[in-house]
Amino acid sequence: MKKILTVLIFSLTLSLQAMHHGDSPMSAEELVKKAYATFAAGDSEAWAKLHAVDLKFTILGQLPHSGTFNGTEATIKNVFEVIPVYWPSFKLETINIDTVDSKSGKTVYVLNKLMGDNLNSFALHMFTIEDNKIATFTAFDDYDSMRQAMVE
Repeated sequence: MKKILTVLIFSLTLSLQAMHHGDSPMSAEELVKKAYATFAAGDSEAWAKLHAVDLKFTILGQLPHSGTFNGTEATIKNVFEVIPVYWPSFKLETINIDTVDSKSGKTVYVLNKLMGDNLNSFALHMFTIEDNKIATFTAFDDYDSMRQAMVE
């Protein structure tokens, strides 16, 4: 009986530890890295799960995918579905990530290399993280280089 009780307690302890690690929230940096990975893989469903329901997604400039979009569906339709039309070989490579804590959450700044056919430049992206979800995104891309590299 003592052995059974010991095995039961041991099993319960392992289960609780496994649940604790599985439920632990990602760091702000990990969350942003996962957003880039799902974007690069074209996994819009997984990408959407990383973002707040009321996501505010802003692409500055005057390009086909520019604007402020509310929610993941509007972002996928107006940004993610548009990018491959005008920049078929578009790719981002992360160079540096910095996270700043504030009273309302965390802000993550990412310096990326922008790449594609006739495109070799840089972009700075800013994310705000609230309740372990991406709440806002703003892109500060090299819009002139992107415009010159557009496929029309």
